[in-house]
Amino acid sequence: MFFERKTKDKNQWQFIIYPIGVMGIFFGIGSFFGLPAAFYVLGGVFILISSISFITFWRTQNVGFLVVALFQVSVGLLCISAPPAFDDKSQLGLTPVFIVTTYASMIAVFYLAINRRLKWRGQEVFELAALPVEDTGNNYTARPRPAGQTEVSRTEMIRFVNFITSNLIAFVFREENRFVFVLPLPGDDWPYLLGLKKNYLDDTWVAIDFDGNVSVNITEEDYLLFKQDLNFDQVCESLGNVFIEFLELSKAGKESQIIDRMNALRLFPLG
Repeated sequence: MFFERKTKDKNQWQFIIYPIGVMGIFFGIGSFFGLPAAFYVLGGVFILISSISFITFWRTQNVGFLVVALFQVSVGLLCISAPPAFDDKSQLGLTPVFIVTTYASMIAVFYLAINRRLKWRGQEVFELAALPVEDTGNNYTARPRPAGQTEVSRTEMIRFVNFITSNLIAFVFREENRFVFVLPLPGDDWPYLLGLKKNYLDDTWVAIDFDGNVSVNITEEDYLLFKQDLNFDQVCESLGNVFIEFLELSKAGKESQIIDRMNALRLFPLG
C-alpha cells in the first residue's frame, strides 16, 4: 500500500531518551560507588519499571506486556545476581538462568515490537481518518461533533471494546449510556494506564452510545499533527466513519482486517 502520509510523527525521541537515561544512571552510579552498586541499582530500576508493564497488561489484557514484564524482571534479577560472581565465579547462583530468560524474553519482545503488538495505534487511526479527506481549510472548533450512526447490541459493543483495548487502538471509558474511545498518541498513554488521568475531556475521542449515535472530539493539538489544514468537519466525519467501519468488521468477526488495515500503513512500529 503506497500513500502520502498526512500526519506528522510525535514523541519518537522517547525511544532514544529512555535507554540513554537508564545507561546514564548506570554509569553515573558506577563512577561514584563502584560497578556492583551500579548493577544493583540498575536491577532495581528494571524491576520497578516492570510494574508499569504489569499495570498495562491489567488495564488492557494485552498479553504482550506480560512478555515485556518478564524481560524487565529477568534483566533486573540478572543485574542483582551478577555482582557476587565478579570476584568469585562459584557465586554465580541463578545468574545463568536469568541470562537465558533475559535473552529468550528479549527476542520475544523484539518480535512483538516489530509486529506492532506493543504500540498504541492512535496515530494509525488518525492516518486512516485523513486518507479520504482532500479538502483544506482550517475551520477548527473545540467542541464534539456528531459523526454518523450505526446499529450495535450491548454484546457486540462489549466484544468491540475488548478488541479495541487489547489491541491498543484506544483507551476506553465506559459511561452510563455510551463508550468513549480515547486515542492516545505515543507517550500520552501513561497518565491513563497509571490512573493519573480520570477523564478524557482534554483529549481526542470517539463516542458510541447504545442507540448507535457516534460523536467525535479532536483537540487542537492533535489536529495540528496533520501536515495540511484539512477540512475539520470532514476529518471528524471520517474519524467517526473509521470507528463505524471497525465496529462493523468486529460484528462480522473480521477483526483481523482492522489490524491488517493499520499494518498496511507501515508507520514506525515502535510508537
